[in-house]
Amino acid sequence: MKQTTAIAHPNFALVKYWGKKESKQNRPAMSSISITVDSMWSKTTIKKNMTSKNHRLFINGKEESDLSRILPSIEYLSKISKSDDYLLVQSENNFPTASGLASSASGVASFVTAYDAHYNIDLKMSDRIEACILGSGSAPRSLIGGFVLMDHNHGYKCSQILKKSDWPLDILICIASINPKKTSSRIGMEISRETSPIYQKWLDINNEHINSALKSLKEKNLVDLAKVTEENCELMHKVMESSIPSIHYRNDLTHDCIAETMNLRASGHSLFYTIDAGPQVKIICEPKSSEFIKKRIMEETDINEIIHTRIGESPRVINEN
Repeated sequence: MKQTTAIAHPNFALVKYWGKKESKQNRPAMSSISITVDSMWSKTTIKKNMTSKNHRLFINGKEESDLSRILPSIEYLSKISKSDDYLLVQSENNFPTASGLASSASGVASFVTAYDAHYNIDLKMSDRIEACILGSGSAPRSLIGGFVLMDHNHGYKCSQILKKSDWPLDILICIASINPKKTSSRIGMEISRETSPIYQKWLDINNEHINSALKSLKEKNLVDLAKVTEENCELMHKVMESSIPSIHYRNDLTHDCIAETMNLRASGHSLFYTIDAGPQVKIICEPKSSEFIKKRIMEETDINEIIHTRIGESPRVINEN
């Protein structure tokens, strides 16, 4: 029986989105800029389900009863492929799932890539973006390698700002917890949109942060990129924490890691941090400093796992038979 497997990489936002314009269609309320990373991946295999007349989804070997994240993408793609197949979808991640490491983005992007190849439909980029965004608002960014802009003012068009070879930075992902988060991003965004008193400020500053980050990236100015990335990250977490009920993704290890990042920068090292909807701290730095920074973080905090990765590429099909 024919099956197709594809791999996609997660992405971490430097200028983030938190909040949906249309919750039903899963559309971000703002633009974002991200880095695709290389050594972490989601691998998804699809084939026709021959045993029952329903779609089935397995993540890391466990069958999922809730298919709401993948069904809208399947329905959208089925209209293009003109296929009424029921699918067996098997996805696995080589990194912690549902813990603030963008497993939903890479999972959905790998599924869309596998579907495109499986049915040989040669999707336009606009259709790939639409299929991805229906499953995860950040998944379209994983369709492209390097530094990526997703522009909500122009149909969520995704474009590459820099290739990985243009500015080959390192990323150190400090694992502060492997436990799944208590509040999903999708639910958390709705709570913040409806209740945070600073949500409008968050929306209003998006263009300023996007423009500052674009300028810093084009100039390869790490100091300026650090400033806007950390400012954006801290404001997003203030939006979360000012929501009702308050949403807290960071833990004590997160804060310890931030403090040590600040200490390292004060002693002359070039680095900065960002944190998404989870406790993990992503440190971006020059490759020449990464091993020293990694060693210091593990010596000065109780962090005992750091994923050392670099800037990654777009998804690829790895098996089709």
